[in-house]
Amino acid sequence: MNKNLFYTALVFLVFFPIIVTAQSMPVNNNVFAKHSFVRTVYNVISNYNELDSFYQKLYRLKSTQTGTVSIVHIGDSHIQPDFLPAVVRNGLQDFFGNAGRGLVFPYQLAQSNAPDDISSSSNVQWQYNRAAHPEIDLPYGISGFGIITNSPNVTINMSLKDDPKRDFSFNRLKFFLDENENNSWKLDVNNNDKEFYLLKNENKDSVIYQQVDIEQPATSFSLSSLASSNAKKFYGVCLENAEPGIIYHTIGVNGARYDHYNIASLFWKQLPALKADLYIISLGTNEAQAAKFNEAAFIEQLSLFIKKLKQISPGAAIIITTAPDSYKKKRYNTVLRSLNTAITNYCNKNSIPLWDLYRITNGYGSAYSWAKRGLMNKDRIHFTADGYRLQGSLLLNALAKGYNNYQHTIE
Repeated sequence: MNKNLFYTALVFLVFFPIIVTAQSMPVNNNVFAKHSFVRTVYNVISNYNELDSFYQKLYRLKSTQTGTVSIVHIGDSHIQPDFLPAVVRNGLQDFFGNAGRGLVFPYQLAQSNAPDDISSSSNVQWQYNRAAHPEIDLPYGISGFGIITNSPNVTINMSLKDDPKRDFSFNRLKFFLDENENNSWKLDVNNNDKEFYLLKNENKDSVIYQQVDIEQPATSFSLSSLASSNAKKFYGVCLENAEPGIIYHTIGVNGARYDHYNIASLFWKQLPALKADLYIISLGTNEAQAAKFNEAAFIEQLSLFIKKLKQISPGAAIIITTAPDSYKKKRYNTVLRSLNTAITNYCNKNSIPLWDLYRITNGYGSAYSWAKRGLMNKDRIHFTADGYRLQGSLLLNALAKGYNNYQHTIE
């Protein structure tokens, strides 16, 4: 290299240092290379301007490495096992930082399937209730579930599976327990077998959750009630850490529809505790399984759901997703085409960001392609774990594209 050019470049770097902009989020299209039936050209979020406030929070988080951004993903049986959300959670946390596992529930105590990283047990049998299939007179809360027992001494054990790629240990727990009940609870954290805190709900009005901070991070806990004849209720627990980053909560209930959530007063009372910056709503499959589809009635429930979200979280952004193709009574489901068209028209009319999973996955009749490749279960409604993870990769890429586009406009 010419010496004069070298010294000129050196002087330039000393007096005019390079301005380093925020790093762009990786967009991995290689995962879709062998899935030609997926229409990645449509894998974007429409009405994206309404997400600027959310992307601004992500940009500030990445730039300053301070604070947290909360995402709440609400849905049905496509969401409950957490295969799809886990891909999005892990991808976002790998890039922006890990602020904790988020909201979890002891699904095994409610006789339901759980995400594969959550295990729970108890010394007693609990009665349970959930959105879509109410079994008893018990409100379902923030997780879309609720469990209750009248046993005087009960213990709930919960643990997170070790993940070699990321640390989900927690040092803050937010318990959604008995509302306006005078029960006492003891928390045992499995770190050096030491008891840390005694929780007391002193019959305060409108108790939403009880927060406990612990000194050393843990991945499991036992929550025990002190002897009492009062009914014990449990609706979920949020697991957090003190690190900056993303906290991604999953709320999924098998069989759930918009109207099931709309009538759940306790759900809406507790939901603001998650302090969402973004809601992702993935519903519609169960509405499409009904004998008849009433578009006006469906849009009324969808509109009411969005209205409630805006009332409790006026500063949060919202993304609605369309429902993927599936069968109905072993035949192609024509209702999904009408339902998803109605969702699309509603979002466009009201400037609500839309992730059109139905179109991206190739629309009407595409369930056959997914099933043929082993990405869909035999019921032709639910997908395999790999199928959901593929959809999760699509959503992660769509969010990454939106973030990168926002970043480029402000730098």
